[in-house]
Amino acid sequence: MVLDEVAEIGMATESLTQYDGLVTLPCYEWQHMLVMPLDHPLAKNEHITLEELAQEPLITYHPSFTGRTKVDHAFAAKHLQPRIALEAIDSDVIKTYVRLGLGVGIVAEMALRDDGTNTDLLARPAGELFGVNVTRVAFKRGAYLRNFVYKFAELLSDKLSRDLITKAMAGHINDYEA
Repeated sequence: MVLDEVAEIGMATESLTQYDGLVTLPCYEWQHMLVMPLDHPLAKNEHITLEELAQEPLITYHPSFTGRTKVDHAFAAKHLQPRIALEAIDSDVIKTYVRLGLGVGIVAEMALRDDGTNTDLLARPAGELFGVNVTRVAFKRGAYLRNFVYKFAELLSDKLSRDLITKAMAGHINDYEA
């Protein structure tokens, strides 16, 4: 949509750097979280391994969503075949199926905000297993950006400033890495 000039700014975790026509800048970092019922057998483990996870039915994102590529690569690097029981595009769907006892969920940490709705689930950080993800913003290379686009980008992250975006858009710096 950004390339087609339907949108002026894009935001994604994975695929943005694949397009030469986009200037991409990091917005924020996040990690996956493992979620399970409080009484799940793995709940007693402070650190859960990929080998242990490979033995469990897993409920996670569809391969085209939310850092799933890193999850798949982590298992492949250890020559493990995960037991994907369900794939979804929404973290609430994943958490619902975890609550029903269908498996261990793998969700983005933003899906577990402390809003009082997840007190029945145990969450474990999984950054050591799957790495850190970087959500990036994208602008069409060479496009004119209106003031509200700069302001919106600055609100998304303290890493983004009008000056940085302007320099990146003018080609004076390479796409900035976090």
